Amino acid sequence: MKETIKNILAGSLAVVLCSTAVSCSDELNALPSQSKVDGNLVVDQKSAIAALNGIYYTYAMCKTDYYGVKSTGCSEFYETLPADLAGMAIYYQGAYMFENHDAASLERYGSYYWNSFYSTVNASNAVIEQVGNASDSYFQGNRKKEILGEACCMRALAYYNILRYMCYSWDISSPYGAVLRLEKSTASNLNVKRSSVKDTYDQIISDLDFAIANAPAINDNHYASQWFAKGLKARVLMMRGQSGDFNEAANLCTDIITNSPYQLEDNYEDIFHQKGLLSKEVIFGIMPKENQCDVYEAYYYRGSAQYFPTENMLALYEGDPRKDRMFSGKETQMIGYNPDGTYYIYTAIMYAICKHLNPDIMAFNDIEETQYQMRLSEIYLIKAEALARTGKIAEAGQLLKTILSKSGIQNYDAVDSATTSEAMLEQIFREDVRNLSYECGLEHDIMLRFPESITLKFNPVYKERQYNVFAIPKDEFKYNSALTDSDQNPGYSAN
Repeated sequence: MKETIKNILAGSLAVVLCSTAVSCSDELNALPSQSKVDGNLVVDQKSAIAALNGIYYTYAMCKTDYYGVKSTGCSEFYETLPADLAGMAIYYQGAYMFENHDAASLERYGSYYWNSFYSTVNASNAVIEQVGNASDSYFQGNRKKEILGEACCMRALAYYNILRYMCYSWDISSPYGAVLRLEKSTASNLNVKRSSVKDTYDQIISDLDFAIANAPAINDNHYASQWFAKGLKARVLMMRGQSGDFNEAANLCTDIITNSPYQLEDNYEDIFHQKGLLSKEVIFGIMPKENQCDVYEAYYYRGSAQYFPTENMLALYEGDPRKDRMFSGKETQMIGYNPDGTYYIYTAIMYAICKHLNPDIMAFNDIEETQYQMRLSEIYLIKAEALARTGKIAEAGQLLKTILSKSGIQNYDAVDSATTSEAMLEQIFREDVRNLSYECGLEHDIMLRFPESITLKFNPVYKERQYNVFAIPKDEFKYNSALTDSDQNPGYSAN
């Protein structure tokens, strides 16, 4: 499995994305150089799989870190920053990132999210185009359709991220959807209009339906499968929330729970502190390279915690046996800011986030570098939410109790007392936050899709809807002439 993961690090992604001739390493099983194939990158099944690996490479936000080590930025952009945005984590320098949901801070990071996800879109489009046009004789059995299914699933995943971070996902009638690019970008096709939210949802679901029908039924959990496509579709349907979506999402979750090879871990913390991608609960995850130390240092750099849970977050863990394993109390220096912009340093006992760091060890190891994109616990919680929204309160409560039991919780009085849809949704919201935070940005989804009567009690900043999404980068307006100033998200400038 490690050798397969290493292939994702092939430094030949530029071959998929641009027209420059690139020399590739045979050791990493990379694509052949473009000069050899005259622009046709897929010449056999092996080169098609190498191109497919390029999609996973972009999605892992691979980079070279400040030590000169090839690593991944996904711990920051999938874990810590979304938790900060949702009000569940705070940077050690105090109110510095997205806590206040103001235009300045959100504009600073929008371009990174936009460029990263569109790199995955572009890599996916290249594979869909070239594998789709390649001769069937290149492939064994059903492998051509499987590769296309994985590529469509990853394109859907990228557009889902664009939708939740850059678009008005909560309003199906909104014009503020994605810029839907469905072919490999070239100089001649960069000018694409912004699509509506409805059309963006339709495209994501169309890609996922293709993936459900064609992606591999069984795949290593660092690659997409039919089961991951079903889980992602359930997640997207819950976000869209239109007539019939909750029932369909519940049915998809039932299929995964009943028929997939994934199983809940008996002990919740084992997933993060002991097993990583070897956990039978992980449906899709990322670990592009051994010994990369990116996740460890994002949370705990040279003996000092970088992110802390907010007081609201800690309050959700009162009486929860996970608290002492998720967070570690330590005297830490923090930087605070005065109203005039100057700063001061103070020392206090703070709780460091240790979800990905075993508090008994607090030293780097490879398991900590796993990045979780989907686990079976989420599928149970999605189904519980879908049932609660359709009035099936008791059934939703039973699913919630199953998840709580894996965390060592034995008192279910709060769940049993929830006899209305909203009361049950609040209990599910609380466990969503505790169970799924600091993983793949699900905090933000939860804050956007649950009733405001629940979410605003946790983080009232979400009331200002226009600053719950990032700005479309100004460079997109500079180079995409199909966009006008009115296409920018409200509250931001296009130039």
